[in-house]
Amino acid sequence: MTAAYLLMALVGALCAVFALQNMQQTVVKFLLWRVEGPLALIILISVLGGLVFASCVGLLRNWKLRSRIRQLEAQLTAQERPAPPTRSPE
Repeated sequence: MTAAYLLMALVGALCAVFALQNMQQTVVKFLLWRVEGPLALIILISVLGGLVFASCVGLLRNWKLRSRIRQLEAQLTAQERPAPPTRSPE
């Protein structure tokens, strides 16, 4: 657990150094949008956007897999049920 905290502190420190070294103003144009801000902020927001997009794709895939598992479990349960006893003709 301590190693995880140290790793998080190291990544945080590296992000802070990155942000301090990349403070020059940058203009980003996309279609009709025009955004101006520090280079580090623009890069970090872009990375955050990519993480959110990738997480949504992963959640969608996970949801589909869970749905398929439930479907297969229902089929298995239906196959494992004993057949109703047959009545013999009297």
